[in-house]
Amino acid sequence: MYLFIHLCLYSLLLTLYSCRGDEVVYPTIGTHVTDEVREGGLYVLCEGNMGSNKARLDYMNLHSGEYYANWYGSQNPHQLKELGDVGNDIQAYGGRLYAVINCSHKVEVMDRQARHIGQVDIPNCRYLAFKGNKAYVSAYVGSVATPEMLGSVFEVDTATLEITREVKVGHQPDEICIVGETLYAVNSGGYFTNRHDSTVSVIELGGFTETKKITVGSNPQRIRADQSGKLWVCTEQGIAIIEEERVTRRIDAKASNISIYGSTAYIIDSESHLLRAFSTIDFTEQEQHIDISGYEHPYGLLATNDVIYITDAKNYVSSGVLHCYGYDGKEHWSARTGDIPGHLCRVSGAYELHPDTTKPDSTKTCSPYISRVYEYMPAMGQFVNVLPKYEEGDDAEAMCRKCEQAIANNAGGMICLGGWGGYITFGFDHTVENKEGYDLRILGNAFLMSGNETYGSSEPGIVLVSRDENKNGLPDDEWYELKGSLYDNPATKHHVSKTYTRESDTIRNPFHQQPYYPQWIEAESITFTGALLPPTTENISGQNVQRILDFGYADNKPNSDKEGTSFDISWAVDADGQSVSLPCIDFVRIYTAVDEAYEGTGELSTEVSGAIDLHME
Repeated sequence: MYLFIHLCLYSLLLTLYSCRGDEVVYPTIGTHVTDEVREGGLYVLCEGNMGSNKARLDYMNLHSGEYYANWYGSQNPHQLKELGDVGNDIQAYGGRLYAVINCSHKVEVMDRQARHIGQVDIPNCRYLAFKGNKAYVSAYVGSVATPEMLGSVFEVDTATLEITREVKVGHQPDEICIVGETLYAVNSGGYFTNRHDSTVSVIELGGFTETKKITVGSNPQRIRADQSGKLWVCTEQGIAIIEEERVTRRIDAKASNISIYGSTAYIIDSESHLLRAFSTIDFTEQEQHIDISGYEHPYGLLATNDVIYITDAKNYVSSGVLHCYGYDGKEHWSARTGDIPGHLCRVSGAYELHPDTTKPDSTKTCSPYISRVYEYMPAMGQFVNVLPKYEEGDDAEAMCRKCEQAIANNAGGMICLGGWGGYITFGFDHTVENKEGYDLRILGNAFLMSGNETYGSSEPGIVLVSRDENKNGLPDDEWYELKGSLYDNPATKHHVSKTYTRESDTIRNPFHQQPYYPQWIEAESITFTGALLPPTTENISGQNVQRILDFGYADNKPNSDKEGTSFDISWAVDADGQSVSLPCIDFVRIYTAVDEAYEGTGELSTEVSGAIDLHME
């Protein structure tokens, strides 16, 4: 499986196909999380895993204590409901909100209630800063590519949303900040894993030219200005303090994020798993530590006048958590967020959602979405025991319930089936009828290469369906395969078996060191049977990509392709390949249909993020 959070170089070729016209719409849901009363509201920009097209904007009404998941959707009924791929920064300025959507190559511009105003198209945009009537946006690539792969900072007129100027800087600039008439951009060199950049570009705003570079340390990513104009830069070697455009001191702290309020700089220390505080006056460490060792991955951070907000990205591929702490270190409340809550923005408005938009339709007696997972039996794979997460003591039933939490009832999560043969069995709260046209949609995380409809990331899964013939409510009747485009291909092998053992050899990658064998299975081996599709991977410009199949497979085409992710029950064939007529079905099974694995990226494995009865949309 290619989970793209780790593969920065891969995004050079596989830039996300971003049209989402008919993609499933996730509802806005309000949850009361606290009775505390504070002023204003807090926006939470959730990145969403690269390639999943699930950037999400949540909103916390600090006055009412109500947390709204996917606030953007409710505020924009006539716009695309999802923001796009990878939310990278959000800031409020001049009565507006600006959100950088990195892999969709745009800055989304909204009013303070997150209602769409317009967008600015900027390739591989990263972070924002503002001065006067201009917005400044860092980007890993410029409007014109250079052999050195230098990035750019773009200047945007906030009135017209037009790009007015561009300046080349270092390699892959990340955060930027402005002090007086000077803009500073940290050059991370994020694409060069073995030779990161180590500089901060100094840009004079009047002429919009780079005047010098300051060497600060390898892979700088964060930069903040304190009250006196000193710059705090987070590098792999610690925090570099810049005064008068030179590094004057260093602080030994591996800061993954930093937020400055008043005369104190708060950092997430990625080594100690503490929130540490330092004086911006004399750089001494304060005693205002917050223990975040229980977090899986501390990520977002915002210090305000009364409380501190910290997010936990969990496993980087499923729902995270927003935590609110007092400066005494006591937690006030927490709220479940979208995937990878990374960027926080507090605003003065305490906005309310229209009361009817958070309530389900009382006239609808059945849901169009998955309601129950009956079986979850993945083959060995790099995200087995992670998607969903196995915890000691979990049994097969517990893992099925975790799958439901991820993908049932339009939850918006995702589960992984591992290598060839791994499967999931699920059903709806009703029988799905076989009517004219498509009957089902199955969602995954496939995507296309930019400007290319032939290749991309496709990890095809074969779909089986079954009727509850014996009326016992269990998926123990005959299964029928929905015949896809490679069913009759001579290279497709039918009735194949493969056994995995607890000690099986499998290609591993350095990012996932947990056991690849499903830990809740007591047996020392698992045997799967089914069809094996021919290899679909080809190497293009040094990258392994997959050929997109014509039709009939899960996790093969992007969720934005409604037809490509839809299935007709009339495609059903029996074990001998003979067509069968099914008036309806009660159960669906999906299994990984390819057996391919590669060094560095691991195996191809089907992902499932939901299913829909198209007759009930």
